[in-house]
Amino acid sequence: MKRSPSASTALPRFVLFAAQATALLGMAWWPAGRSTPWPALWLWGIAFAAYLGSWRSADLVPRRAIWAGGVLLRAGLLPLTPFLSDDIYRYVWDGWVARNGINPFLYAPADSQLETIRTGWWSLINHPEIPTIYPPGAQIAFTILALLTAAWPLFKLAWILADLGVAWLIDRLARKRFGPGRHGPLLLYLWSPLLVVEVAWSGHLETLGLLPMVAALAFLAGRQRDGDEVDGRAAEAGDRPGEAEATRGAWAGGALLGLGAAVKFAPLAAWPALWRRHGSKPAAIALLVPALLYLPYAAAGPRLFEALGTYAERWEFNPGLFQLLVQSVGAGTTPRWLAGGVVLLVAVGGAWKRWSVERTLFWTIGAALLLSPTLHPWYVLWILPFACLLESGPWITLTGTVFLGYAGRDAFHATGVWPQPTWLALLVHAPVVVWLVAQAASGYLARSSQVPGGEQARERDRCDESRGHQARHRPDE
Repeated sequence: MKRSPSASTALPRFVLFAAQATALLGMAWWPAGRSTPWPALWLWGIAFAAYLGSWRSADLVPRRAIWAGGVLLRAGLLPLTPFLSDDIYRYVWDGWVARNGINPFLYAPADSQLETIRTGWWSLINHPEIPTIYPPGAQIAFTILALLTAAWPLFKLAWILADLGVAWLIDRLARKRFGPGRHGPLLLYLWSPLLVVEVAWSGHLETLGLLPMVAALAFLAGRQRDGDEVDGRAAEAGDRPGEAEATRGAWAGGALLGLGAAVKFAPLAAWPALWRRHGSKPAAIALLVPALLYLPYAAAGPRLFEALGTYAERWEFNPGLFQLLVQSVGAGTTPRWLAGGVVLLVAVGGAWKRWSVERTLFWTIGAALLLSPTLHPWYVLWILPFACLLESGPWITLTGTVFLGYAGRDAFHATGVWPQPTWLALLVHAPVVVWLVAQAASGYLARSSQVPGGEQARERDRCDESRGHQARHRPDE
């Protein structure tokens, strides 16, 4: 029987959570804290350090306490007006435009055609000269919420409900893989300071896309292991016992990945692996779902992707390895194409190696974050579920350091220029890059050290064959 932690051992963990909650809530509620870098970033550092401390003893924290703590953190920030970002006003505006019977892809908020429906908060919309960038799945959610009320609290509540759904899925996946006593993945997700701030306070919609993406992993997990040979046509035909269930799971997984891509395009990084591992039909479904959701907005024509093109060509914020590309080949579009090409190679290479959809998503999204010319803190939420399930130190660290990108916020509002000094970029990006390189080197050395033993084993096999014995080979796990 598993022993319950005593009060004396539970006290330090309670203190750590109390420190995290006090720092996060203080940063958000304390009027003087609503500035960067002081004191917000210092309070952030305290909260993140306490979060890492809780992770070290996560298996000793009761699951109900982890859930209660996660809900408490979100409830404490839900009522607050978004401060670090104004993206939520664009969400509400898009929903308001659709509620008035207008295609949100047709006109930018500043267009005179929309002047008659402007609201009191219209001036808070960022980049009003650019049409909406958000795909149709997000637009449908905006419209439904705006039909209820065109107000940001409801939007934030919806994203938090999706967020808790992601937590439930992560907990289910973790319990299936590691057993009921493994609480680390759940705590890493529910207590993530970045997640709590960016969703419960700033109201970013990432969890609306994360929910179907992680649900897809639940359908696809365990269908095949990395490297397994699978005949996609046989899987689609459902010829073998139990194959029909696997086929339905693959189709559902493809549909869910497509639904996630209809909110933001990141889940499509798994498309090559989905085709390779599960056949053409799930891959086709993954493309069909967002394509069908675009149909109600098709009258906008080329404007459907106008803002996306502008973003890809011009946006740059808090870049990491992308800066090395710029220094190597110069500014302009070339480094952007090179970065995109590397990310595509990771996705295709993962499919060629028969990686699972989950593994392909993890490394492709990770490569995109490291190479992107634009790394807003909330973008890192797309890798958080994978980092939690793997309890990956480098990527969990990035969820803490990326928040330092807000250090130039006050200067931006004062001068119109967001300062991005080299030392700050190193603080944000260097820890994860160095840690990943160290992990790769360690793995390479470990594999290299096994080579002599492998050669000896093969030599013994050859000797056995020469003496007429059968050599038995067992595949690597």
